Parts: sequence; structure tokens; C-alpha cells
Amino acid sequence: MTVVSMKRPTEELAHLAWCILVAVGLARQQGKVHSTLQTHMFIMQWLLTAQKRKLFPITLGQDIIWLQEQGKRYGPSARLYSKVEYIWLASSGELTQQSTLFRFTYMIDTLRTMGWIDWLVSAKEWEDKVKLAGNVCAIYTPKDELHQVFTEKGELIRPMELRLTGDISGIPALLAQCHLHAERLPDDDGYFVYQLLAWREGSLTMGLQP
Repeated sequence: MTVVSMKRPTEELAHLAWCILVAVGLARQQGKVHSTLQTHMFIMQWLLTAQKRKLFPITLGQDIIWLQEQGKRYGPSARLYSKVEYIWLASSGELTQQSTLFRFTYMIDTLRTMGWIDWLVSAKEWEDKVKLAGNVCAIYTPKDELHQVFTEKGELIRPMELRLTGDISGIPALLAQCHLHAERLPDDDGYFVYQLLAWREGSLTMGLQP
């Protein structure tokens, strides 16, 4: 697994992302962009135009190329708008201000664009430890737990266990990118296991009940 490589936050990168978000917002207001496909096509054309006109510093060249490659390789499922939104949040220092659920959702979305399977597992499937055949890259989340461990504001109030299969070598780096706190637990019946931890006022909340 290769985790997306992003630069350290810079004003230039934040400006690039902000310009894309504003452009999409204006296109939506003008009725030029409605669907996910149209949003994808608009961003791809915008990136191409910016590249041709050399609108941004050469230091952002690799960032623009990376977004273009993601768009060409995965099409609308690359979720370019979400990626750009994340880049802006990370570069402007605001990602840490987002809820844990927002950051967890972004991690799942990132895994999907890498070809991972996201499986919301029922209580029975979780208990029976049902998993996909073969060594496929997949993350298994207990569906019933999601409504119990997250508040309406998206804050994690108690640990949530996650199971994974496949190549997890990039998971620690991805967790760090998304500012998620988790610990690796012992492997369990063919699964790699992580526990997502709540973070309150500089300390981990290990057993707080809702």
C-alpha cells in the first residue's frame, strides 16, 4: 500500500486548494456544475488550464500533476473535490479543528481511492468474524458501533475497534495524516486490528460511556 504523499502545509498549497474550491463554488452557483461527474470534469479542466497558463508557482507543479493523475486513474471515484478540500484544511491548519468522524471518513475515502474495500459489518458478521476471501485490502467497521461511539457532532466518545486485511504498511502514516489516534492490537483470526481512540484535552479517553 502506498499512502498519498502530501507536502507539509504551505501558504502556496493552501492558495491552490482555495482557488479550486472557490471556482467550483462559483460554477455551482452559475448552474454550470450539478453532478459528481460534472464536478470531476470541471476540476480536471481547471487544473489543465492552470497548468497551461502557469498560474501557480513551479513549486506546486507536482501537486497539480498528482491531482491530475488521480483524476485520470480513478475518474469521478477519485473524489477530487474532497481531496482538494482536505488539502486546504490541512494546509490552512484547520483539519485538526474538524470532528473525529470527519477525519475518519476522510481516511476511509482515501483508502477507497487506493482500491481498498470499505465494509460496514453487521453485528452478527462482526461476531462471526466474516471477511472477504483472499488477501484483499479491506477495512471492516462495525456498523452498529458507529451510532454508539460518535456523538451528533462527530466526536468519538469511546474506543472503536477496526479490522483490516491486506497490506497495512501505510496505515500508520495515513492515520497520522488524518490526525487520528489509534493503537495496534494483537492480530485476531487473520485480521490486523486497530483501535481508534478518543482524544480529549490532550489525553486519551479510554472508557468514557455515552
